[in-house]
Amino acid sequence: MEKYTLTKTPKGKRFLYEVKDADGNVVSKRTSTRDYVACTANGEYYFGRIDLIGKGQHGTMLNTAYGYLNNPEEQYKKAMRQWVPSYRTEWVAKNPYKEWRARVQEWAKNVLPDLERIAYLK
Repeated sequence: MEKYTLTKTPKGKRFLYEVKDADGNVVSKRTSTRDYVACTANGEYYFGRIDLIGKGQHGTMLNTAYGYLNNPEEQYKKAMRQWVPSYRTEWVAKNPYKEWRARVQEWAKNVLPDLERIAYLK
């Protein structure tokens, strides 16, 4: 597993945060006035405290991806239930289970590495 680090450099009243890989290459950048202690390696989610990793939107995305991989049938039913009954039959016709499962599992396999790799402040 690749190792990433988060660096914080003062830039006026703000801070420049950079995620760097093991070779020192910059993977992502962000300028903010907030104090962060970690982020996802791709720089999509930043965390102000360590205990916030896996919570909020980041946790929702992780749970959704794990659900698609581990229990796709239940996730399919959940997706179907979000629609009003009059539209459900149309949605099921447009999204047959096998095609839907293949599509969402491919998405989950692609997004999980980005969500699981965490860069901590150096």
